[in-house]
Parts: sequence; C-alpha cells; structure tokens
Amino acid sequence: MSITVNQDNRNNTVTISLIGSFDFSLFNDFRAAYTDLDGDFNRYVIDMSSVEYLDSAALGMLLSMRNAIPAEQDIDLKGANAFIKNILMISRFDKRFNII
Repeated sequence: MSITVNQDNRNNTVTISLIGSFDFSLFNDFRAAYTDLDGDFNRYVIDMSSVEYLDSAALGMLLSMRNAIPAEQDIDLKGANAFIKNILMISRFDKRFNII
C-alpha cells in the first residue's frame, strides 16, 4: 500500500491517492497526509480508485480525518469500486463525505 499527496494551491485542493489495501498499517502515513500540509485547503479528495481492500480501521481513519478538518471544508471520496462504495454507503459515510 502506498499514499501520495498532491497539493494544488491554485484550486485550493489536496488529493490523497491510495493504492492497494487501506488498513491500519497506514494509520500514521494517512494522518500525516492531511495534517502535514503547506497551508490550508478548502477541498480534500481521497482517490480510492486503486484501493482493493478496506477494513474497519480505514473507516475509523476517515472519520478521524473528518473530525480534524473543519465542517465547511469538503472531503470527497472518489473512485471507489462497487464493493468499497457499498461499504461506505452501508456505513452512512454519504452523510459526512461526498462519495463520487
């Protein structure tokens, strides 16, 4: 699993791309991806198009991110496959995130 972070100052957006399994092994790296940034951003995009597996720890990490970022700033969960999108919907993440 790997994480890459792209800060787009022009569009005031941060894109965090995940590859492989999104699980507890990424706890520190995922937290650093949204806290160790150069500046404040209005939109955060979590690119899940290459995520093959997601566990309950990943759901908790997403909720921790949502709690750490002010409510007026958007967080988009983008590109999840049908299985992962179903997990997000069953967990009612559509109430706290934009699922694209």
